[in-house]
Amino acid sequence: MKKSFLFLLVFVCLAAGGRVFAFEDSDKSGKLPDLWVDLSMGAPLVDLFNERAREDDIARVEHISQLDLLEGVTTGKKLVVFKSAADAIRLLPHIHDSIDIVGYNLEHGPANPIFEQENPVESIKQLREVTDQYGLELALGPDRRFAESDGADMAPYADYFIFQVQKVQTEPETVYDYVEPLLADIRRANPDIEISLQIRTEGDVDRLMDLLAPLAGEIQGISVLTSEETLSVTEEIMETLRPQVNETPPEPEPEVFDDVDISQSVLTAVPPNNGEAAVSASDNASDNVSEQVEASQGGSEAVGDQVVRPDEGPASTATEIISAPEATERTGSTYLFVVIALVVGFALGAGYVSHRTGL
Repeated sequence: MKKSFLFLLVFVCLAAGGRVFAFEDSDKSGKLPDLWVDLSMGAPLVDLFNERAREDDIARVEHISQLDLLEGVTTGKKLVVFKSAADAIRLLPHIHDSIDIVGYNLEHGPANPIFEQENPVESIKQLREVTDQYGLELALGPDRRFAESDGADMAPYADYFIFQVQKVQTEPETVYDYVEPLLADIRRANPDIEISLQIRTEGDVDRLMDLLAPLAGEIQGISVLTSEETLSVTEEIMETLRPQVNETPPEPEPEVFDDVDISQSVLTAVPPNNGEAAVSASDNASDNVSEQVEASQGGSEAVGDQVVRPDEGPASTATEIISAPEATERTGSTYLFVVIALVVGFALGAGYVSHRTGL
């Protein structure tokens, strides 16, 4: 009997624990719309960004030649990407009024100067000095090799750190093995830095959100590489991260009765030649209107057929209105209480029978 009770108790606890874990996973997914979005711009995406973006979102162009696209952006921040810190330093005096953030995309490749590849920390340090002169922020987007070898040393000079995971976004374990060990190092080097994961608009959007969800509490943003061939995927991503909310029309203001002419409003409502019945109805209507006027002038509230003063609280006959989620929560709590009560009662009964029978 005791073994049966223990088995039942363990089963209930495991079931409850499973519900907790499910809520935790759901909560992580729900955090994704709270992150800022860094969207790579193309001409068809300017209107979408203006419609959906928040003030902390980022409109990004991948090359200085696309700078004119940012002129049409009316919300959020503007970022232009440079492969070379030297090029950025040379051009910033001419474009600093048009942007908010300088992007430094340091990679191992022919587009990046050899000097900067060999001296990554010194290069970003020099770029930081110039961005500070113009009051601009600095975003660092290194390839994986630079992130692992020099990311923590470069982080103190950046405001944003972008992990490029778009090439392996269909391999969640590869992404986590790359990102998770570096998060603590980068955060330790610069506690104020904001971190994002960069994906591209390919594949199933739900799977992309599943990839990002486990890290939602560790990162602050989502960077999105786009292309003209995948506009529908970009729109779906923005719909997921920036859903449009229908505005609720304002509630109508309550009517306020000022300077009510009681005799005129009542007498015109009484049909002629009704004798004493008409007079009685008039008297009753007059009394009701008087109560309404007193309630309006005295700051009272009408609840049903009762007049309630502010200092008296709601009428005892008022019906409590419970929202659907709250009702569901109460029902779940009641169900859990009943289960616990049954388990406890079962245990007490089993103990009593065992004691009486000497088992």
